[in-house]
Amino acid sequence: MSTAFSNEWAVAWGDALNASPTYRAAAATWEGSIATAVVPAPGAPPLAAAFLDVWHGECRTARSASAADLATADYLIEGSPDAWRELLGGRLAPLMALLTGRIQLTRGELSKLIPFAGAAKELVGLAASIDATFPPEWGD
Repeated sequence: MSTAFSNEWAVAWGDALNASPTYRAAAATWEGSIATAVVPAPGAPPLAAAFLDVWHGECRTARSASAADLATADYLIEGSPDAWRELLGGRLAPLMALLTGRIQLTRGELSKLIPFAGAAKELVGLAASIDATFPPEWGD
């Protein structure tokens, strides 16, 4: 079991994406970079973050996000530890998380993601399938 948003977890997420024919089909025309960050409060430095480079149904890179990744990713998605626990635990739907502000798209345009809703749902579902823990020091 790895720690959520760690390098080991991010690599497993990328492997799961690449092994999924459902993701490959849903993301056939999706391209760009995505950083997901666990933040204690909006605007706070991240406790942990993961970076994905997705290209036409393939995850070309998956790793723990660097400061440069966070600064340059096409999409930056942030949420509290509690929000990520709920999302990855299947208790919060991705679209509902964004619409209610539990998870925030802090870089990128939601309108550009809407055509890839199926791919995003699969992306989150595969992240949720990875056995991971959330460190107790993350609170919430």
